[in-house]
Amino acid sequence: MSETITRDEVRDLYDAYYATLDDVDLHAWPEYFTEDCLYRVIPRENHEAGYTLCTMQAESRGMLKDRVTGLTRTQMYAPRYYRRFPTAPRIVEQDEQGVRVRHNLLVVQTLIDKPSDIVLSAVCHDRIVRDGDRLRFVERIVVFDSEMIPNSLVYPA
Repeated sequence: MSETITRDEVRDLYDAYYATLDDVDLHAWPEYFTEDCLYRVIPRENHEAGYTLCTMQAESRGMLKDRVTGLTRTQMYAPRYYRRFPTAPRIVEQDEQGVRVRHNLLVVQTLIDKPSDIVLSAVCHDRIVRDGDRLRFVERIVVFDSEMIPNSLVYPA
């Protein structure tokens, strides 16, 4: 049986994860995931119906790295800042493979010449495993509440 994952370790993972994204350290973002992983941003209606049609999906760390390359080298968009406001993570299941965690997430976007806007209200369903000497996401499913999200959701949640 693998070593138990503690609530403090889970909180430390989320603190580091969201700080990395808020600081726009995009090249570090894929390292929070296992080599074979699932990252999905999906509307609530599709998720609840069991559909996999989503806004964003990656099925490996390599695909996440490709997403970062697209964000940093090829896409053009107005300068903006994102801040993520997660609720405390709640461990909903733990077994020998790892933990399942759920928490709510609010993402606020600020364009430098406009007031801040909420771009995402969501619930995150994550599966976290011990991978070597650190915790990583093997699955992260971000289920957003609205059927519509702004086209400006360019950074990861």
